[in-house]
Amino acid sequence: MELLYSGLERIVNVGNSLSQYLELAKTYESFWPLDTIDPDIGFKTQQSGLIRWVPAAHGVFLVFRNYLRRVWVSDRESLENGHLDILLGLDLNFADRPEREFWFYKQREINEAWANLRELHPLIGVGTRPIVTPIWGAGSFFYDPVNDFQRAIYQLFQESWRAKVCSRCSKYFIAEKPATIYCSTNCSEAVTAERSLEWWNRVGAKRRADRRRKENKKEGVR
Repeated sequence: MELLYSGLERIVNVGNSLSQYLELAKTYESFWPLDTIDPDIGFKTQQSGLIRWVPAAHGVFLVFRNYLRRVWVSDRESLENGHLDILLGLDLNFADRPEREFWFYKQREINEAWANLRELHPLIGVGTRPIVTPIWGAGSFFYDPVNDFQRAIYQLFQESWRAKVCSRCSKYFIAEKPATIYCSTNCSEAVTAERSLEWWNRVGAKRRADRRRKENKKEGVR
């Protein structure tokens, strides 16, 4: 679980640059969000044809990161528009029916990013998909993810209280306790120091001024 949350934190906080994207791929290759396959590449190279962390897919990745950021803060519009379904791999209309514009206005980002990727890989699609199985008697469903990204999303979905944004530096982070509001001891200690300085400047300045008045008054009496 620690590895899953670590990867999710890195993804949600990564910047927009291609270099950061490629650097992230070196450590978290298994966190590519989709089982994206180009059968044409597989036929030509006699390999799987998997497309993961390639520069051409950078735009698709950024959409997944953006959706994750919105779900992270419980953005109501994002949740209503089915972004969590996309993150979990349960809604793949953008890949299955690229010519269809239903929901396009609600999921424009992923549709446009996927269309751009299709220009370079016309046969691209999604291979293995997560399986949701109803469990009779338990009144629940079993979710079987395809990759570590989906696995991490599902874990956070079950513990959504862990998704926090640092009150000081605005970093997205996974909290260990519900009451945690800072991403690290550095941020919490910095806030404490800032508050102490603010108190000293406000209260201490008044005390120093009172002390000087008293000293001046005594000197005047003398």
